[in-house]
Amino acid sequence: MINKKAVLVTRPEGDLSEANFKIMEEELAELPDGHVRLQVEHLSIDAFIRTTLDARDGHHGSMALDSPVIALGTARVLESKFDGLNQGDAVFGPLGAQSYVQLPGEMFRVLDESDQPARAYLGALGMTTGLTAYSGMINVGEVAQGDVIVVSAAAGAVGSIACQIGKIKGATVIGIAGGAHKCEYLLNEIGCDFAIDYKADDIGAKLDEYAPDGVNLFFDSVGGELLDLVLDRLAMAARVVICGAISQYNHLENVTGPSLYLRVAERNSSMRGFTVDYYMSEFPKMESDISGWLNDGSLKMPEQVEEGIDNFPKALCMLFNGGHTGKLLVAP
Repeated sequence: MINKKAVLVTRPEGDLSEANFKIMEEELAELPDGHVRLQVEHLSIDAFIRTTLDARDGHHGSMALDSPVIALGTARVLESKFDGLNQGDAVFGPLGAQSYVQLPGEMFRVLDESDQPARAYLGALGMTTGLTAYSGMINVGEVAQGDVIVVSAAAGAVGSIACQIGKIKGATVIGIAGGAHKCEYLLNEIGCDFAIDYKADDIGAKLDEYAPDGVNLFFDSVGGELLDLVLDRLAMAARVVICGAISQYNHLENVTGPSLYLRVAERNSSMRGFTVDYYMSEFPKMESDISGWLNDGSLKMPEQVEEGIDNFPKALCMLFNGGHTGKLLVAP
């Protein structure tokens, strides 16, 4: 059986490029005891992958050259020599950017497909997507009825869910995204009350118009100058949730931080960062809530699926150049 994989051949210097990757093929070895052979069905394209491509050992580690790019995904068991996983089972785990994988069975979670399809565990029910949005909005941000909230990178996977959780909880939601198409997506598909096009609009002026009494909650995945613009418009006792800083991931050796952080003190507010795995004990409740919202129609997860492992590098670059909406997946 031939496995096709996307490997890192050169470390990016600044902006990510498809030239940093190469598609390679290999023949799978005989399956060892305790291992499973999986056919990969969907791979999750996530911002954290970029932080693993540099030589420095960041929060998510540093991957080796000539190795399949780190990626979470869902797969189907083709053959099992591990007690507890059977042929045909759907699983979730660290698959890497490849079409087949052979790894110890203990690394994978069996998925219940009776309520939602397996790929939902990368999107609305995904640790890096829906569970991240839930953790940040509810556990950290404590979103409440009547809040005026701002979500950056709002047309992306996490942002799309964060905006909808805000609406479910009774907040007024202002989404920030790049381009008229994405703003239409936020207003017409996701249900935001207002959308700001950071490529064309005066962001500060739009925030003043849409949140004249200030911002109660900011869910930020962008960082940089945008963070300062919102910090300058915080209401009293506001909450700022730091989910990520995608504007900084191409130059982690020279991160630009906020200069207006004293607004947090001046307005008796808070700014907290988080990682989703900190709330792992609450995942069952989060999954139950999100699944319920999916079933009653109050939440949806638009997907963009790129076909073929050959398109994994293109999809990863697309995540950073604004070429997608919703959850970006690759189907090898």
